[in-house]
Amino acid sequence: MLGKLRKYINERLPKTVGKAFSSVGFTPNRATLLGLLFAFLSPVFAFFGLWFLVPVMIILSGFMDIVDGAIARATGKKSRFGEYLDSLTDRVSDTLFFLALIILGVNPYLALIALGLSQIVSYARSKGELLGIKMEGVGLLERSERILLLFLASIFPIFGLDLVSNVVVLVICILAAITILQRSSAVKNKIRMEP
Repeated sequence: MLGKLRKYINERLPKTVGKAFSSVGFTPNRATLLGLLFAFLSPVFAFFGLWFLVPVMIILSGFMDIVDGAIARATGKKSRFGEYLDSLTDRVSDTLFFLALIILGVNPYLALIALGLSQIVSYARSKGELLGIKMEGVGLLERSERILLLFLASIFPIFGLDLVSNVVVLVICILAAITILQRSSAVKNKIRMEP
């Protein structure tokens, strides 16, 4: 959904943010781990009643997920381990975000379904790419869209609007299910076209 914006970010960020972070000693992996730290703090702050900091942690973690790639492109320090670490920490971060939402008052069953579907969305891309199929941009709910929705869902409980948060998480469930079907269809069609 945010494909054009993502393309613009991937072109502009290495020249600006990527260079700025690398100039103060940040490596791609350090940025990835800092993003994981922000994600870890989101349920911690939720548990201790500092609810207003949860959306801040989610958006900072999502930002660092963009920055690590920008640093890698700016410095030419892309690595296979870095890609693995980025993917692994993304899955852990998503789990921590949903845990924070549960603490904030989102229905735990709904949050668990959304988390499960989100993980399947990511697996569908990973498996498709292992089969040699380009999966970037396929589907309605890629990670950037999910982070934005999680950010929104974490804001409403601060104002006592738990129901609205539940609706946002339900939207994540629906879009994730559609994305799984879209990615599965894309893989099937691509394989059919192979000689």
